[in-house]
Amino acid sequence: MAPAELAAVGFGLAYILLAIREHRACWIAGGISTALYAGVFLGAGLPMQAALQVVYVAMSVWGYFAWRKDAATAAPVRRWRLSRHVLALAGIGLATAISAPLAARYALAAAPVADSLGTWASLVATWLLARRVIGTWAWWIVIDAGLALLFAKQGLWMTAALYLAYAFLAVAGWRSWRARRTA
Repeated sequence: MAPAELAAVGFGLAYILLAIREHRACWIAGGISTALYAGVFLGAGLPMQAALQVVYVAMSVWGYFAWRKDAATAAPVRRWRLSRHVLALAGIGLATAISAPLAARYALAAAPVADSLGTWASLVATWLLARRVIGTWAWWIVIDAGLALLFAKQGLWMTAALYLAYAFLAVAGWRSWRARRTA
């Protein structure tokens, strides 16, 4: 395991634990983790995941400012209707259908469909997290479990373990946010 992967895992754990607590610093830890992962994933033949990490760095800046310190002006935890989730899933399917063949042909992706699907779904789930939509945690349970398998297949064992832990921690995040919304 490369030192960059180990550092990315550490900052990634800090990110998810802080996000569950709705602590604004989660976005700083997430930004550092994703900056490191851009290189790790590129080296592992996962170009879509590498590109996603670059987007995540920018989303971390946005998320940091979206989660203002002043709780009175911060976005409240909320729900999305099922129809919005279905529409988002359709968009992910379309984006995957377009990007997977391109990633296979031009970026020599090791797993173009899984790489593309995980990338587009992660973008939507991160946007939901920044908007404080409770359903983001259900998205992350599925996405993280799938990505754990992808990363294990690529020999990124510590990252696979991190994403499996993310899936379990997403259950805790879902429970925590639901309790706060009803409190």
